[in-house]
Amino acid sequence: MLTIVHTFDAPDRDRLLSDIRSGLDTLEQVGGFKYASINEQTNSNEIMVMTKWDDLNAYENWAAGVGENKAFKQATPQMFDVIDERY
Repeated sequence: MLTIVHTFDAPDRDRLLSDIRSGLDTLEQVGGFKYASINEQTNSNEIMVMTKWDDLNAYENWAAGVGENKAFKQATPQMFDVIDERY
């Protein structure tokens, strides 16, 4: 399993959230997608999006299909291999 973390910082919060949501609307069309969460840092304009995938190939299939979504194209994804998860 793979966790991807995108961090965004923009002065126009509403436009940024709109771009993020439009990118995430395409997630369920891609095999291997498991989970997504949008988080806002307290007292800041920074927003973090965390997604979970079966593997890197599943993530790359989605990233290639997200189109020209400015939010996701400008963010540098951080990739983490999941060692253990508990719910």
